[in-house]
Amino acid sequence: MVAESVVENVREYLRACHEDGIPVSFGVLFGSHATGKNHEWSDIDLIVVSPLYDTKYTHNDVSRLWVLAGRAHHRIEPIPCGEKQWETDDGSVIIEVARREGRRIDLAEEPAVEPRRRRPRASKSRRSA
Repeated sequence: MVAESVVENVREYLRACHEDGIPVSFGVLFGSHATGKNHEWSDIDLIVVSPLYDTKYTHNDVSRLWVLAGRAHHRIEPIPCGEKQWETDDGSVIIEVARREGRRIDLAEEPAVEPRRRRPRASKSRRSA
């Protein structure tokens, strides 16, 4: 179970991103806070899903996320992810871990739902049959 204070810190951060012009779709909390293995000094691992990151983004775009994290909550460690990348990427270990064990957090204060699980691809032998 994720502490409500962490969920609220993430929502505040996502709102700050939105107010700064980043069109945030949702966040995915993963790592120790999502698995319940956090301790007093644990960071807050967060995937920031936005259509902005479906196109090529720069070091400045990533730095902007970190600056906003420093202002909102110093333990948040943001990772940018495009909406399409969230749906289709099968090469990023971090995204796979976030899909498997993460908790989706929306800007609104409605109950958070688990992130969408990507269906496994059919093997080549099943596709050709």
